[in-house]
Amino acid sequence: MELLSPAGSMECLVAAVQNGADAVYFGGGSFNARRYADNFVGDRLIRAIDYCHERDTRAYITLNTLVFDREIPAALDFASELYSLGADAVLVQDIGLASAIRHSLPNLTLHASTQMGIHDLGGLEYCHDCGFTRAVLARETRLEWIKYLVKHSKIEIETFAHGALCMSFSGSCLYSSMSGERSGNRGTCAQPCRKRASTSGRPGEDDFCLSPSDICMLEHLSALRDAGVACVKIEGRMKKPEYVAIVTRAYRAALDGASDKEIRKLKSELFELFNRGSFNTAHLFSDSVRTDRVGSSKPSKELVALAQSSMAGENRKREVDMRLVLKVGENASLSAKSEGHEVECNGAVVQRANRPQTAEVYVERLKKLGDTPFSLGRCSVSMAKDCYISAAELNAMRRDAVSKLLNEFHVRNAVPKIEVSDRNVVPLNKNNTIAEPIVYARAASAKSARIAFDNGADYVAIEPIKFEINQFADLQHYRDEGKKLIVALPNVIINETQQASVRKLLESGLLDGAEANNIGQTEMIKNLPIRIAGIGMNAMNSHTVNELIRLGYNFVIPSPELTGVQLAALAEKCSERLLIWLHGRVPLMQLLHCPVKEHGGCLDCNGEAGRVTDEAGREFPLINTKFSDKCLVRMLNCRTTDLIDIYDELPRAAGAVLSFSGEAEDMMIDRLSAFTAARSGRSVPQLPNSTRGHFNRKVE
Repeated sequence: MELLSPAGSMECLVAAVQNGADAVYFGGGSFNARRYADNFVGDRLIRAIDYCHERDTRAYITLNTLVFDREIPAALDFASELYSLGADAVLVQDIGLASAIRHSLPNLTLHASTQMGIHDLGGLEYCHDCGFTRAVLARETRLEWIKYLVKHSKIEIETFAHGALCMSFSGSCLYSSMSGERSGNRGTCAQPCRKRASTSGRPGEDDFCLSPSDICMLEHLSALRDAGVACVKIEGRMKKPEYVAIVTRAYRAALDGASDKEIRKLKSELFELFNRGSFNTAHLFSDSVRTDRVGSSKPSKELVALAQSSMAGENRKREVDMRLVLKVGENASLSAKSEGHEVECNGAVVQRANRPQTAEVYVERLKKLGDTPFSLGRCSVSMAKDCYISAAELNAMRRDAVSKLLNEFHVRNAVPKIEVSDRNVVPLNKNNTIAEPIVYARAASAKSARIAFDNGADYVAIEPIKFEINQFADLQHYRDEGKKLIVALPNVIINETQQASVRKLLESGLLDGAEANNIGQTEMIKNLPIRIAGIGMNAMNSHTVNELIRLGYNFVIPSPELTGVQLAALAEKCSERLLIWLHGRVPLMQLLHCPVKEHGGCLDCNGEAGRVTDEAGREFPLINTKFSDKCLVRMLNCRTTDLIDIYDELPRAAGAVLSFSGEAEDMMIDRLSAFTAARSGRSVPQLPNSTRGHFNRKVE
């Protein structure tokens, strides 16, 4: 089982490698989910990859952010650079970018970032079909489900084993983006979840209901190994080198068979190094995430000294065999061989000795490999007793041989010419014209669906509290009238039991289509006539839209992180495929750990689970989807996004999305009426206390 450590700087990379990491992951400046780390560019990137390879360590580079259309060429150029430098793999989130990379650089190894939210067999099958060799599972995936996925997956599985735990399902968090233009999907998360917040009113000094404690699987690595996990990952690209050193050291020891006593000691060191009041095993065994903790780091001087000493020398050694040939009057010759690589170098002309020389003297000098990543294995010296070269001359040859041998471990690949396809998305009809835009309403119940249908909605997608068939059966007469009945799937359907309940509804014959919000749901909905990619698909560029259309989706709801200008640019390429979000509270977080349950006990909520209040007094509604084993809780924005009054300023599209999750019935009637008026050219006011979202505010 591979140990994968983080590196936010060269010092951290050295700490990871010298303390036993099998692989290191790091970013290269732009396009990575830790853009505020001291990432690697230019010569530093080259040196980082080479440093790893010299020490038999794999280098994985993060290209794991969503990208805009204008950034695709630069992202492909960077991927090309990584391939040329021999990066062992690239981690990707954006499915459009992944598709472009696979087309342009078919030999570049791709890993699916945890930001893709892979947590089911459908997601793994998609990754395999698109050329990924590994997927980093969502941190919400339970151990028993991991076993099932490993058993049936055609690609490797990687899981997080230590470090900070996001409260929200990765890749589905818009909290930082909507609250301050810093997008977690773009690598600039401001971590508003780590600030004070409460489920019972304005937070006090010790209320941190969205800030979970860190995961620590040090004592349970054998369970992950038995489950078939290929790689365990340490989080921490924003941490200091000492942190990386101590955590990597601990997990290396545990993987190498440390005793229970030693593991307890190592865990206490990890707790001393950094903690948020406790460690947890996240969702691997149960819903054991704990919140209400402030981060604390108080390592002793001895622990810091241990970390620093581990980075000071060279702990990663390869054996090198050497052969020295000395003949009077000829240049000295030294060959060095290690793990299938062999180099030769010539030195000074061998002199006749004034007194007899011994081979042992030269062997001892060749052993002095110092802080190089080599140790001397077999060594032979072919010489007569009257041969002589000076210590300085032999040292120069040894250094030359080491330098050449190190270069042998550097990987360089020839790169094909990169061509960026900029074709438009395939139109739905031959004329590529848009008829009257679809009114696509999202509702939470059958009652809300009736209101939407009765007030002008063409399509209604129910985002159900429970996946019960009866509520859909009661709406069949609207289908007879030509209306379309859709089910909106949640971003997370975390296990086989939950998937079974969803599939029963999808196969009932009561639906015209489904809205998917995770790439793994593509397979589930493939037999339905209408397939819609929701905002959970993170469609931020035309390459992603193209990929979704290739997978059979009829319509795509673009990411709410796009500005009006960016939406217009996207619509120029694929307007007939877009449904644009005009109204509704944007879901900011997808939570499998219920803060209401933890801080007040389970209330057996039925749709409205309560609210979270932040330091500023802003209230964020919580709504839930109930499965038989647990709930998925969504935290909605404190303000409703409303663009209906500027309908004329919006790009032409296939339809408009009006989402009514967490909203009253009279609000539905008012906003549907307002949209009808705006579409017919009449002036309507903006909804009071609403927001434009990102329409006029770009994300970093």
